[in-house]
Amino acid sequence: VYDHPTPLDAEGTLGRALESIRLLARDDFYVVVLGAATHLEIEEDVERRLEEIVAPFRRHYPVALITHSHESEMRRMLGERGPAGCAEMLSLRGYSNIRNLCLIAACLTRAEAAVLFDDDQVYEDPFYLDKVAENIGRERGGRPVFGIAGYYVNPNGSYRVPANRDPVFAEWPAAEYMNRAFDIIAGGERLKPTPWVFGGNMVVHRELFTRVAFDPNVTRGEDIDYLTSAKFFGHDFMLDNTLWIRHLPPPKTAPPWRRFREDLDRFIYSREKLRGQVEGEGRRVVAVEELDPYPGRFLRDDLEDLIFRTCTLMGMDCLSRGDEEGYSRCMANVLRARTDARPATDPYLWYLDWR
Repeated sequence: VYDHPTPLDAEGTLGRALESIRLLARDDFYVVVLGAATHLEIEEDVERRLEEIVAPFRRHYPVALITHSHESEMRRMLGERGPAGCAEMLSLRGYSNIRNLCLIAACLTRAEAAVLFDDDQVYEDPFYLDKVAENIGRERGGRPVFGIAGYYVNPNGSYRVPANRDPVFAEWPAAEYMNRAFDIIAGGERLKPTPWVFGGNMVVHRELFTRVAFDPNVTRGEDIDYLTSAKFFGHDFMLDNTLWIRHLPPPKTAPPWRRFREDLDRFIYSREKLRGQVEGEGRRVVAVEELDPYPGRFLRDDLEDLIFRTCTLMGMDCLSRGDEEGYSRCMANVLRARTDARPATDPYLWYLDWR
């Protein structure tokens, strides 16, 4: 489930995002646009539409497009020249795979750092890249900074998540714990270790993106999972409380039970990954407390209870509206949390092998 797929016959958000890049004061960067189709049958149409949107901006800054035809060509070349099986590791389906192609794009452009940026955002600070350059790859507190987290500013000017007044989420305190985690944005030192990172405003140095990849089994929350994987190998992300970006998300289209299924899947997978850790050379064991207050609150033993109570409230709401299909899906989520959402193999060892 993608948050805001763009219909082919709509203007969408990409043009607005690319226009905002013109504001940036520096010019020592490349822009690479990654385009993913939601269905196989529209891949060619998506590529044509993206080329139309991207083309006018080539006179302002270097910009390339990577979409399904390029993915196919890369896979063909890897199949011919690479180690056995590596071609299948490339994909434009799913958030983690798309993020990994972002890192591959950074390799192809020989970039010192990758700045990840989503199309439902705009730059409003012309010195954004100057702020990135001040810290990425440099030593702070005796340690090199290879991962930087920025933050989102909402249309109303706040970086807080609005309190969720929907009764169905009374037992799911995500907004509360996210806002607790966001307390580190206000005041204090400019750079601070962070338990969270936003995929649309994160900076990854070459020393990190050539060594740590996104876990393709993570369908949502791939950004925080990447932060955790970096910790496995001794790298902490630092929040830069001056590195902000405007977030202008379109309305979500998926029903609540479907979006909640993505959340329960991600937290159960991430919790099992933490539980499966083993010591090894070049790695360290990450304690769940390092991820408090968010996402740590949702990586503990009572996760299934939180899911059960939320699914029950969500199902009752569906029944009150005569939505029997929605009720059935909510009850299926209860069962899923105790069965199918649990990974069949140890996710920690699987990730080490895949990496």
